[in-house]
Amino acid sequence: MTPVNKIYDKGFIIVATLHPWYKNNALILLDSLDEYYPDCKVLIVTHKTWADEFKDYDQVVDIITEDQGMPHSTRTKLWGLPYSPFKKTCYLDADMEVVDPEIQDVWKLLDDEHDMAFCKITTRVGASTAIYAEDGDAGIRDDNPERNFIWHGGFFLWNNTELANNVINSWWPRYKEINCSIEWWQNHPEYWIGNKSWDQFTLWYIMKFDSPGIKISPVEFGQAKWNWNMYLNAEEEAGCTPVIKHHPLDRQSMHKALDADYKDTEDKWEELTQEEREDLRRKIANENA
Repeated sequence: MTPVNKIYDKGFIIVATLHPWYKNNALILLDSLDEYYPDCKVLIVTHKTWADEFKDYDQVVDIITEDQGMPHSTRTKLWGLPYSPFKKTCYLDADMEVVDPEIQDVWKLLDDEHDMAFCKITTRVGASTAIYAEDGDAGIRDDNPERNFIWHGGFFLWNNTELANNVINSWWPRYKEINCSIEWWQNHPEYWIGNKSWDQFTLWYIMKFDSPGIKISPVEFGQAKWNWNMYLNAEEEAGCTPVIKHHPLDRQSMHKALDADYKDTEDKWEELTQEEREDLRRKIANENA
């Protein structure tokens, strides 16, 4: 894609696609930004059929849709990140909610000496952190950066630097090249196959092999303050007052809802491949919007 002009100093990007639950949660997130940071700027990436629901927000500076070539993918986020019109960008998962006015200070988390800022993954909860096959097969969860993912992709910031932009611009192409190719994993048996659907593997791969000199600033108080979720325990919360709460959606229930819609049609659901089912779930999500 043609590089996007950085016409604003700072702003957020929110991606809401595939299932109307993500769209509805993105609207809740925008409402919370409107309450706690009314003069912020936001870029939205969503379906053309949902765009009108975002247009009335004063904070929304642009909406990217299929008109710009947006793919229908569980990782549309990766495709949308390079469209940021901001010199400093903060990505927020659509199922987040801002709960404190300190959100206005989020930009202090990334200084000019670093390319990107991430929260460290809380290893006890969430998806596996293992990079290599023997660790993944053994169910090992650790924060050893030589063998585990460290950075959480649900909330992060980046500056308009060469190394940061290389990560952002490479994430989607690398994801398609690596995660969407079973042949790649067959040719790299050292890596845990459980990461095939996990975009954190692609992020790790890019930082290690494509942008090894990138400077990452760990976010102080991490997930406890800036990416809180209900699964953190008291020790992990560390006495922090959350600024952003993450309310992860139940993907299994989402799929069940879409599956039920589709089973009411005349098509033979049980005969479809998994890929065909995913395509139809996306289609139904748009029809149900």
